[in-house]
Amino acid sequence: MDAAMPGEGEAGMSKTGQARVAMVGPARNVRGGVSAVVNALLGAMPDDAPDVRYVPTHVDGPKVLKAMAAIAGFFRLLWAITAWRCDLVHIHMASYASFARKSRAVSMARLFRRKVIVHVHGAQFDIFFDGAGPSTRRSITRTLTSADLVIALSERWEEKLGRIAPEARFRVLPNPVDTNLLAGVAAGRPEVPASGGRALFLGAFTQRKGIYDLMDAAAEVAAARPAFVLDLGGDREVGEVQKRVAQRGLNENVRFMGWVRGEQKADAFRRAHVFVLPSYNEGLPIAVLEAFAAGLPVVTTPVGGIPEVVKDGVNGFLVEPGDVGALSAAIIRLLEDADLRAKMSEANLDLVRTRHDAGVVARLLVDWYADVLRGAVSDSAPHGR
Repeated sequence: MDAAMPGEGEAGMSKTGQARVAMVGPARNVRGGVSAVVNALLGAMPDDAPDVRYVPTHVDGPKVLKAMAAIAGFFRLLWAITAWRCDLVHIHMASYASFARKSRAVSMARLFRRKVIVHVHGAQFDIFFDGAGPSTRRSITRTLTSADLVIALSERWEEKLGRIAPEARFRVLPNPVDTNLLAGVAAGRPEVPASGGRALFLGAFTQRKGIYDLMDAAAEVAAARPAFVLDLGGDREVGEVQKRVAQRGLNENVRFMGWVRGEQKADAFRRAHVFVLPSYNEGLPIAVLEAFAAGLPVVTTPVGGIPEVVKDGVNGFLVEPGDVGALSAAIIRLLEDADLRAKMSEANLDLVRTRHDAGVVARLLVDWYADVLRGAVSDSAPHGR
């Protein structure tokens, strides 16, 4: 929960004796996975959680607005550290410009001797590191190593980050989903019509997300099942995707929904029979976990943390990025096999409820806050030793 205005008292403690945490990340209405993680966590904090004040440093919009938000966020964090006197700063960090902003936040927190958690989300953080100059690489390593704890999205990402900062202290926190938002969606799903069926894609329309491969695969699916429908929820390269749709003769098969949220997103999951995300790079995509919570089988790729949650043939299918034939074949198979869809649906509902439910993940995070504040993480062996 967001903290109320602090009262008088000892440094870092509210009148109720709770610790104080400044959480830093994008504005909560920004489009994307990081804001979804933030909203899920803040909405599920247990009663014994610290006071948490959220500090946004990034907004959607033109560059000047983003610059103003970054500056305002810097001063809000300074206030949270010096006036509100927080105990711990929890920083959600991605690559490129996000790292530039958030590394300064880390430096500020360390300057005032506050505990720091760096929560790494960037789907291309390793690519960002490898392509950076020597000074930037040193800065990345130093930033991660200086944190009291670095949170990775999966074991695979822990390994990748461990190669960047071998002396950093890591723990893996599963991405959370508010399962209540999609409760009951699976029960209202329509049957797959003859020679049809509906697939759903949610995300940015970019090559990294495999959107153009999906258009090629959709053409193959439509050739086999002419009533096939593909719903696209997202933005970015909309004009280019529309051109590809026309080139593939898919104007009657593809529906553009824009960026979907709330009940519109729930309706999209309810109508769909398969969720598809053929990405080339990922952290641990929230859209896949939301598909789990909606009881959908998933067709995706073995990148980032995805193979740790999608087991090929068990709760979805994994195809190599760019393999259009395998992508279309997996979609067709799921549309044609009701028993397989039902089995995968149940497996995904079980997985998301036990491991990724926002309440479960928030409870774990709050316990880690306590570990960091009492120095219990410092004895952990550095990665790779």
